[in-house]
Parts: sequence; C-alpha cells; structure tokens
Amino acid sequence: MFEFRALEVVHWDYWQRFTLPLDAAIVTVVGPNGSGKTTLLDALRTLLAIEDRETARDYKTYLRHNGKPLAWLRGVVSNRPDRNGRRPFFPLMDAEVTLACRIRKKGGDWTRDYQIVGGDSSIEAIEAQGGEWLGLRDYRVRLEGAGLTRAIRRVLTLEQGATDKLCQYPPRELLQLVWDVFGEKPVLEDYQRARAEQFATEQELKVLGQDLAALHTRLEAAKSDVRSFEEYGEIVRERHRLEVEVAPKVSLAERKASLDGSRPRLTGLRRSLRDCRERERALETAEAAAVAKLQRCEQELQQAQARALRAEGEFLVARDAARDVEQLTKRREQLERVAASQGSADVPALLREVEQDRRRQAELKLGNERARERKAELDAQIAALASGQRYAPGFEREFRSALDVAGIAHRMLADVVEVTDPAWEAAVEAVLNPYRHLVLLASPGDAKAAFALGEQCQYRHFVVAERAPVEQASAGSLLEVLRFSADPPAWLPRQLDKLRRVADVAAGSRLPAGQDWITPKGYLREHRGGRHIGTEERNFGASARQSQLQELQREHAALLQAQDTRSQESSALVLRLDSNQARLLKLDAAQELVTRASEFAAADEALAALQQSAQDSAAALSAARDAVDAARQAHKQEEMAAGDRRAQRGNLQREHQEKEQQLAQERNTQVRRILEYRHQRHLLPAAWRKPEALAAAHAEFETHHEVQRELERLSHRIERGGFVTDDTCVAMRDKIGADHETLESTLSRRDAHLARAKRITDEARGAYINVLRATVRQYAKNLRALGELSGINVEVDQPELANDDIALAQAGLSVRFDFDRKGWIGLDDGEASGGQQVMKSLLLLVALLRDETHPGGFVFIDEPFAHLDVFNIEKVGSFLRATEAQYILTTPITHNLNVFNPSDLVLTTTKRRPNSAWAEPVAVLKRARPEAAAKVAGA
Repeated sequence: MFEFRALEVVHWDYWQRFTLPLDAAIVTVVGPNGSGKTTLLDALRTLLAIEDRETARDYKTYLRHNGKPLAWLRGVVSNRPDRNGRRPFFPLMDAEVTLACRIRKKGGDWTRDYQIVGGDSSIEAIEAQGGEWLGLRDYRVRLEGAGLTRAIRRVLTLEQGATDKLCQYPPRELLQLVWDVFGEKPVLEDYQRARAEQFATEQELKVLGQDLAALHTRLEAAKSDVRSFEEYGEIVRERHRLEVEVAPKVSLAERKASLDGSRPRLTGLRRSLRDCRERERALETAEAAAVAKLQRCEQELQQAQARALRAEGEFLVARDAARDVEQLTKRREQLERVAASQGSADVPALLREVEQDRRRQAELKLGNERARERKAELDAQIAALASGQRYAPGFEREFRSALDVAGIAHRMLADVVEVTDPAWEAAVEAVLNPYRHLVLLASPGDAKAAFALGEQCQYRHFVVAERAPVEQASAGSLLEVLRFSADPPAWLPRQLDKLRRVADVAAGSRLPAGQDWITPKGYLREHRGGRHIGTEERNFGASARQSQLQELQREHAALLQAQDTRSQESSALVLRLDSNQARLLKLDAAQELVTRASEFAAADEALAALQQSAQDSAAALSAARDAVDAARQAHKQEEMAAGDRRAQRGNLQREHQEKEQQLAQERNTQVRRILEYRHQRHLLPAAWRKPEALAAAHAEFETHHEVQRELERLSHRIERGGFVTDDTCVAMRDKIGADHETLESTLSRRDAHLARAKRITDEARGAYINVLRATVRQYAKNLRALGELSGINVEVDQPELANDDIALAQAGLSVRFDFDRKGWIGLDDGEASGGQQVMKSLLLLVALLRDETHPGGFVFIDEPFAHLDVFNIEKVGSFLRATEAQYILTTPITHNLNVFNPSDLVLTTTKRRPNSAWAEPVAVLKRARPEAAAKVAGA
C-alpha cells in the first residue's frame, strides 16, 4: 500500500497554488474553524477519486469559488515494494509516483482527468509531456491495484465526526459496515436482488397461473359447446331416423297387431250377445213372484203405523202430567234455597261495599290503560337499544327529524364516543353529561340552515359544525380513556385533555395548583373549586346502551308483574260484586212456601206414580216405532229389488242393442283395416316388411303415437335446448386446447426453472456464509491485534449467521473492550469515558483498514482529539504511532498542545483575509529528527 509524500494544489477553493510535504507517519492539520482543514482532506479524496460520500459538498463546490476554469491536484506517493517484492504501481519502478488530477470546465460542466507518472513530476512537466489521461473508472482500477481497496475507500468517505462515533453503532449496523467495507454487502445485495427477481417471477407465474385457469375455463366452455353441437347432431339424426324409418315400421306393425287382435274381439261379441238373451229370459220368470211379495210388505207397514199412533197419544198424556208435578217440586226447592240464604243482611252496608268495589274496578281499568301505554313506550325503547341504537327523548327525535327532512347529514356526540376503560365510565359520563344531546354536522356548509332549524324547534343543546381530528392524548388525561369513531368538536378534546385522572381526592390534592382533575366517582376540581358531578345516567358508548337496556328490561318485568296483580284483583272484584248484587235482589221466598204448602205436598205424593206411567208409555211407543221401522225397511228393500230388476231388464235390452251394433261396426272396421294394411305394406321396402324388422320396431315403440311423442320431444329439445349449431366450435376447441397445452407446458417448465434457481441461490448463499464468517473472523483478528498494540483487551462475539433472510438481516457484531483491566464494556453502554470512546472508535476504524497483504496505507481523521484530556490524548497518540498506517489528522487550534506530540508534520491553515482574493498558503512545521537535532547541537 502506498503513502503520501507531498501534495500540490492549484486553484483549489481559495488556494491559488502551493505544495505541502506529507512525508510523515502522522500529519496534523491545525487551524481555526473554516480555515480549510476539511478542504485539504477533500482535495486528497478528489485526487484519489473518492466520491461516494454522504455530504452536499463535492469537488465542483471548491471550483466555483475562485472563478478559474482550470484546477490541478498533484500528489507524490510512495512506490516501495511490499513483502513479496511487488511495487504498488507496477510496472512503474520508481521509488515515488506522481498522481495528477486535472479539472477543466468544458461545455458548462466540470470534467476530471487523471494520470499516473513515475517519479516526482511537476504539473508543467506532466502537461508538457502529454501522457495518457485516464478516466474515472480506469483510474480507480489502477489505484485499487496499488492497494486502495474498497475497504480503505469506504473508510475514507466517513464524514467529520463519524470516525469517533463508530463505537455508538448498534451491533447490527456495525456488522453491516464491516460487510460494506470488505465488499460483502454488494454480494448480499446481489443475493437479495436475485431473491426479489425470483419473487417477481413467482408473481408473474401466479399471473400466468390465473391466465391458465381462465384459459382452462374457456377450454371447458369450448368443450361444452362441442358437446352441445354433437348432441344437436345426434338429436337431428335420431329425429330423421324416427320420421323416415321407425314411424312407418311401427305404424305397419301396429296395423298388423290390430288385425290379429280384432278376430278374438269378434268372437267375444257373438258370445256375449247370446249370454244377454239368456239373462233376459231368466228375469222375466222371476218378476211374477216378486210382485206378490211386495204387496204383503205394504199391508204389514200400514198395520204397524196404526199401532204407533195409538202408543204416541198415550205417551203424551202421561208425560205432561209428570212434567207439571216436577215443576212444582223444583219451585219448592228453589224457594227453600233462597229462604235459607236470605238471613239478616245489612242492605246499606251491602250498597256501600258494591259502590267501593265499582270505584276500585274503575281504578284498576285506568291503571291497565296507563300500563299498556308505558309498555308500548318501553317496547320501542328496548327495540332501539337492542338494535345498537341510542333511544333519544322526544325533543331530540323531533329536531333530528327536522334535520333529516332538510337533508342535513349529522350525528350525535353520544353515538361517536366509546369509553375504553370501564373504571372511568362514571367520570366520563359526569363530564360529558351536559353534551349528551350535542349534534355534530357532517358539513360546515350546513351550519346556517341547521341553526335556523334549531331556533325554530327551540333546541336547547349545541349544534356544532367546526370539527377536528383528535390529536394524541396526554398521559393520564381523561381523553386517554376515550375513543371517537368520528371527529368531535374542536374544543372538546382540548377540554378533556386538560383534565387529569386521579385515584382519589388525596392524589388530586398533590397535583400542582391550577391543575384540573377528576376522580373515578366523579368528584371534579377546576378553577372555580371542587364539587361532585357524578350521575347514574349512562349515555355514551356501548356500555351505556347496555345499562339503559337492562334498566328498561327490569322496568318492563315489574310492569308485567303489576299488571298480573291487577288482573287477579279485578277477577276477585267481579265475583264479589255479582254475589252482593244477587243478595240485594232476592224475593220473599218464605211467604210463598207457606201459602202453597198443600199444593207442594200433593205434588210430592203423585210424582212417583206419574213418572212410572210416563216411562211405561215411552217404552210402548218405542216398541211400536221399532215395528214401523222394520216394516218400512222390508217394504223399501222389496221396492229396491223391484227397481233393480227393472233396471237390469232395461240394461239388458240396451246391452243387446249395443252388442248388435258393435258386432256390425266391428265387421266393417275389420274389412277397412285389412285394406289399409295391404296398401301401407305395399309402400314399404321389402326389407322393412319382414316380420323380424317389424318386431324390432314394435319392441322399440309399441304404438305410432309413442313415435310421434318422441318426435315432439326431440323437436322441443331442439327449440328450447339452446344447442350450438355452428361447426366452427370444434376448431375453436382445438385452438384453445392447443393454447392451453402450450401455456401449461410453459408454466410447468418455468416453475421447474424457478425452483432450480431458488435452490441454486440458496446453496450459493449458504456457501457464501463461510465467506461472511471469514470476513468477520478477519475483522475480529484485526481488532485483537490492534488492541494488543494499544494495550486494550478486545473480545468479539461471532454472530449467528444462517442461510436465512431474517437471520442475516438481524445478525449483529458484538464487541467488548477491557481498559486497564477494569472490566469488560460494550460498544455504547454508557460506562466508557470520552477517551475510551475515541479509542474504541479508532480500533474499530483502523481494523477496517488493516490488511496483512498490503501493510501501510493512510487514513483521514477529522478531529480525533476532540473533548479528550491530556492523558487520553497521549494514549490516542501512542496508539497511532504503534500502527503502521499514515494518518492525516485535523484539529482546531483550541486543543491542548499534547495533540501535536504524535505528529511528525504539522500543517497550519488560516482563514482568507477579507480583502484578499486568495487564502494564505498552508504553513508547514516539521518535527526535527533525532539525528538532525544532534548535528545541529554539534555545530
């Protein structure tokens, strides 16, 4: 690795031209803020083509200040051979090499050209000899071959103040920085990019799968069309076969079967005609005996009817006598019961009791009417609450109805508030109780119309149009236990957020004076004083609706129980009124019993005999009527038998005539069938007239009518079936099938390729994990080696690296340090001093640059001694001297002088004077070497 020996700048920022020696292990750049220390470091970075810095300043910033169209940066670096004898800038074999950067303004923009020349060549010599100028990419490749690795390049991009904050990195960010510096992060990003591409491919394959599914649906539809077309063809062919071939065959077979079946019918008709004549002769013989039997039945019926009339007269006389005596007996018993219950009743008392019962009956009726009205109101409220709505009073419903009619969208505040903590429900209800009927308008433009309606309806609660979202609630405020489903009034959250929640009055008293607070039970303290505002009402949130619903259900149950009690009392009143009214209306029954005593006694003596006589007469009448019924039944049966015989005789006569007509018609029909069969048989081909062909057709369809019904069914299927009749559907099916097969094959092949790519990627990254582990081990080795140089013990915990996205993203590098054997401390655990923080950051930084194959190198560090005491400055300086790298450090002039102890070369920058176009050149202070100092002392 090469090191700097000198730097020359021309027209860089406010520096016109000067040359600085850099041939020292530790170079310190000192100067006030704004004097150009960082400008000098940026010149070195530009010379080394380092651009990827997280800053707003680039090399063009420094070229705009002086107004010159040309600038030069020239550096002289070492070209010593390494341990293997290879020089960094081979094939250049000079001990020193010149790096030149020419910056010119071309076409309104700045361009850079680089050149590497052997020896210490001046700018004029380089420009005069006109060597090969390199582009940015080629120049970087040459520098990387000379030892300016990606790790060193990445470290040199760290901004001012970032180098001493490496110890503040979390383990995960530190590990990412190590991988980034050592070049592993691009590889991991490539793996991640491959995974992203595979994910994109998976999504694309999903889309192709959806296309395949859609194509499959189209293919099934096309197959369905082809099946429909084929079914249509089969139906058409079947209909043609039935019309042309089957129908004539079946018709001929049917005629042949009809001829064969008509012959037994003719024989049967002749036989039945003979049977009919024989039955007519048998009926005429039985008719004479049946007439004499009917006359005897008529005489017996007349005699039975006469006996029944005499028995009925005797029964009526006996029944009337017994009934009169029974009525006298019943009257006596009734008078005896009335006389026994009359007693000595107090008529005025009964009248007062009846009047009181009637008034109580009216009160119960009025109570029932009121209970029915209240029950209807409770049913409406319970239905509203059960459906998730809030039951509103009448004035609120009236005003909301007016808003709905006017088309003004709105909501109630009680409908948008939910209490998230049940323990503070009572306090929330107490505070929001005055706003339970507050109306929230959906649009501020409706405010004017809503206010006019509020005035018209005399609505006494707020109508709010200005609403705002709820901001984050303060911890411990009443607003913290509320959730709004819509924007509330702008002033309400502020009011609730100012109100603190306290456990009790004692806790509230400990708050600062002027702080408003409230307890869970609703005791409020505000600027006016303290008071209890708790309420039992529940109007806000689902719990309030549930509480109201339970209260209404309890009232509803109590109302039903009271109604049952009133019903029972009313029934008892009706019975008592009826009894009292009957007692008031009784007659003087005792007097009537005395005056009719002889009449009642005679009735008692004659009652038994008269009842017996009535029973005997009833039995005789029943027997006479039974005899009449029997005679009437026998006569009726004979008449029915005579009627049946007459009907049979008429039926036989008609049957005889019909059979004669049928026989004649059947003979004529048979002749016609024979002629039609012979004519139809002559029209058919010879093959169709064969018995086996006709038998097969008859086996398929028994009648010609069945063939016609089948033809009608097929025609109806064609008309109503919606069949596809275009034969192009077959070609369409084949085309879609081929596309489906191609897409399915492509999808299967790409699935296989994706699976193979995922497997290869996983395997490659799994193998690369070993490289990551080796990088971490090398960095840990560098840290331990640098710790030995500085007298600090260092331990590095190897991270758990696995072939998994989440494991790699969450992996971290934990580093612990032991200063002066005082115990292990972590990266940024707050236990380290300022100097220890700087030492930890320097160890972490230099370990990133350490490379055993390319020893040496250089580091730019801005202000590493900031905020360090004398002891820590010396310790940091000792560490820098112990390492083999070249350090270019910056420090403000306010630092302790000990910062210059490790420096061999000090560069002092100064601010540009106000009236000067160019800044003063950088002053150089070089430490005298021991051998040079001895010569001066001897002289």
